[in-house]
Amino acid sequence: MRSIAIEREFGSGGREVGRMAAKLLDVPFYDGELLLATAESSGIDLSRLRNFDERQAGSLLFDLSLAGNPNQYSERTSLYEMFATLQKTIRRLAGEGPAVFIGRCSTNTLSGSGDAPRALRVFLYASDAEKRCARVMETEQVGEAEARRMIRRKDKEREQYFRYFTQKNWADRANYDIQLNTSTMPMQQCAELLAALARAGQ
Repeated sequence: MRSIAIEREFGSGGREVGRMAAKLLDVPFYDGELLLATAESSGIDLSRLRNFDERQAGSLLFDLSLAGNPNQYSERTSLYEMFATLQKTIRRLAGEGPAVFIGRCSTNTLSGSGDAPRALRVFLYASDAEKRCARVMETEQVGEAEARRMIRRKDKEREQYFRYFTQKNWADRANYDIQLNTSTMPMQQCAELLAALARAGQ
């Protein structure tokens, strides 16, 4: 059995699918828990990791915030150090046994290159914009306009973060073993399929 690494559109239900798959496989589930594990093992302040988490890096505003900053080199170095430490945590946890990892470039880290185990790499998306918006309205307790704004912002942040640290396109199908559309396939069915594929993998 192998681990599962998931990248996901905001509002696609990626966290829920991952949690279901982890329960079916009886393996650990790592989403925000990755930040805590990284903080504990590295001594990096948890609030710094949370502020860095899948945000800012690579955006125009991020670049503008560093422009003219005499400490911009050290700021960029600090970002790369935090990212490298987070990826080290992902490799360590995956090396301890199969698990489910959400986001944070885990699909790239666990691609089987170097000393990292190879995970089942997954991209989850939702093709039905209305259903996706309704889901965000329900889970985030916001109105329609705010839900649509959050979807645009979160997806952009995730895409920029992924490109900044991997030099790859977040939505490129070549990065993944499988892509699932949660607008057309129930989340439980997605989780069952991923669990079956993880069990079959070597």
